[in-house]
Amino acid sequence: MNKRILWKKIKKRGAILPSNARSIMRDAGNLYRINDEGELTDESVGTMPNTYLFNGCTPYYSFSASYPTGSKKDPYVFSYFQFDEDEGCSDEWMGEEIRNPLEWQTENEFLEKIGEKPNE
Repeated sequence: MNKRILWKKIKKRGAILPSNARSIMRDAGNLYRINDEGELTDESVGTMPNTYLFNGCTPYYSFSASYPTGSKKDPYVFSYFQFDEDEGCSDEWMGEEIRNPLEWQTENEFLEKIGEKPNE
């Protein structure tokens, strides 16, 4: 499909919903030392594996819908807001490239399914 036509379709559909699997998993990475006051330090003491959500535990991150922020030349770029549930605070706007955006459920489709009025 022509990128220009794809961009028009993406904009018309609006925000799409990210996979829920990302919000229940913390990626593998550095494991940091905790000081005597119980605060994380910048001192790496090893690595940790992916960790997953278990019954009764909150997810590490919450995500907004992904909004199209690309262009006619690069229609695959989307942005979403990440909220850190661990810290209970806003994290940051993130960008991602989505190769098959027309296959994802839109925010409006989801709202219709649960009986809410879609965004316009």
